[in-house]
Parts: sequence; C-alpha cells; structure tokens
Amino acid sequence: MKASKDREQAAFLIEAMAEDRPDDLCSADVNAMEVGPRWREHIANSLRQMQGTKNILNN
Repeated sequence: MKASKDREQAAFLIEAMAEDRPDDLCSADVNAMEVGPRWREHIANSLRQMQGTKNILNN
C-alpha cells in the first residue's frame, strides 16, 4: 500500500516538473540513473507500473 502511494506521489511530481521545470527533471533523471545498477533496477520496476510517467520521462 505504501509503495502505491509513493508511486502516486512520484507520478504527480514528475508530471508537475515536466510542465514547469523540464530541465531540472531531466537532470534528476540522469542523476538517478548514474547512482548505480540497483537504483536503475528499482526505478525500472516502478516505471513498469507507471506507464504514463515512463512516457513523460522518455520524452
């Protein structure tokens, strides 16, 4: 249940940043991917359940 709420909050923040601060969102995405393979794996697992958010990040 907590993971679902966390994904909802992340989706909201990503959508807002995509509209208002796209450069900062891009930077945050790049930084998250550079942390390491486990982070990338966890992010990928979450985004499988968040197709709309995944689409925003892939643009």
